[in-house]
Amino acid sequence: MRAALNAVLLAALGAMAAGCSIDTTIPGRATKIVPATLYDPCTLPDDALHAIGVDPASAESDFVGVQSEGWEVCDWEADWFYITVFTTDVTVEEFRARPRTADFRAVDVGTRDAHTFRSTAASQLGLCDLVYSSSRGTVLIRADTKANEQIREDPCTVVLRTAVTLDPYIPD
Repeated sequence: MRAALNAVLLAALGAMAAGCSIDTTIPGRATKIVPATLYDPCTLPDDALHAIGVDPASAESDFVGVQSEGWEVCDWEADWFYITVFTTDVTVEEFRARPRTADFRAVDVGTRDAHTFRSTAASQLGLCDLVYSSSRGTVLIRADTKANEQIREDPCTVVLRTAVTLDPYIPD
């Protein structure tokens, strides 16, 4: 089930990123600034991963075995949930503008201008995303309830706590 959801996410996010690109060859159009190198979330230290309650040995660095251009991703497993950290050139505003984005709220993560949001898709009711800009790409952190597991805590509470804990390790 998780593999299928990640495949759907990859397709949707890839299509969104492709559909939202800005043509820089037209005079007068805005230029989208893309970092030369996206931050690799799989470089987060083990002590930080233990602090958020995930197993560092469970790291997966792709979408169901598929690398995706324009995205860096790392996923870890905890007892009843997964944490995934993505970096991309998709902007915070592009995430906000997605048709299925709901409940977009400003939150405090250190000095960052961060936001949590949920999806209106029924298949994504057990997850919450948190997004902010960094010097090495837009960071998206996701808390996702495991299939067949009870939600023990609001995923937005989990993702916010995770973001605050990981904040010192992610580039400004």
